[in-house]
Amino acid sequence: MGLRIGLSGAGYIAPVHIEAWRRAGAEVVAIADPDLARAHFTADHYQIGKIHTDARAMIDAGEIDVLDVAAPRQVHIEQSLAGLAAGLPVICQKPLAPSLAEAEEFAQKLCAEDRFMVHENWRFRQPYRRIKQWIDQGLVGDIRHVSMAMRSTAMLPDETGMRPAAGRQPFMLKEPRLVLAEVLIHNIDTVRFLVGDLNLISARAARVDPQITGETSATLNAETTNAVPVLISGDMTAHGTPNGASDWLEILGSKGRVTLENTLLRLHGPQPQEIDFGEDNLLAEAASATIAHFVEQLESGGAFETGLEDNLKTLRLVEQAYALSAPIGAAPQ
Repeated sequence: MGLRIGLSGAGYIAPVHIEAWRRAGAEVVAIADPDLARAHFTADHYQIGKIHTDARAMIDAGEIDVLDVAAPRQVHIEQSLAGLAAGLPVICQKPLAPSLAEAEEFAQKLCAEDRFMVHENWRFRQPYRRIKQWIDQGLVGDIRHVSMAMRSTAMLPDETGMRPAAGRQPFMLKEPRLVLAEVLIHNIDTVRFLVGDLNLISARAARVDPQITGETSATLNAETTNAVPVLISGDMTAHGTPNGASDWLEILGSKGRVTLENTLLRLHGPQPQEIDFGEDNLLAEAASATIAHFVEQLESGGAFETGLEDNLKTLRLVEQAYALSAPIGAAPQ
């Protein structure tokens, strides 16, 4: 019998997790959510037998082997600690906590034997795994410049007045930490994965709509430990772009140039390559790859690629960005 998974959270991302566990040969056998109607809807659709109103009750029932925390960020630490205290391996959605201070306090409470990983799936997307291969194979050469841009219409109202991201995840309208903590955190982590640790030099963020509490655009100016310049930017109100996050990336190297235009990946130079990922479900496949890695490392006892110490590096950059970029623009109503 495969691993028995307890899933905390029955919202937007829950189906992606459930399908990913099934691909990994595991099964979500219990689900917890204070919104019982939502929990029942998801449980019925995926034939999940056990429903709980909170994660602790699900843990105390003693019927799961792994806790998957996909609930709102405000309960990530509490639920992860409860799972670890019960001896369960835990995988937790990003961001790990609402603030860096809470994440670092959490880190102080973990023991060496605790098995914990952050579900940071962006770096597991196929285009980024391929880019990393090209870099490691020497096809790009010495990296000289990196530029990563996230663009979407996620927080622009459509013809009905609905903002796509808020329709999927209503909390986004009132979340004070929005584009940096919820979306660009993925891009920051992915750039770290591709080119190594970053030092943040400056950051700017802006609000553009008084009905949205948090920042909807941000720009970070950073550099690698080898002083390679890195520019990361994001905007959730970019006209003419997809309503889900889409990335544009350029890496300039001494032997080649990498470009990613949403789903079209190219390696320019003496050994050109082109791959179009347009027909692939990058989110679902990245979630599956993330969970497959988690399961593999559980079985082998190896280190998690997005374990706590690695994820804290990303969270520190996000926290520094907020410290350097008090959002300018429309004050929330």
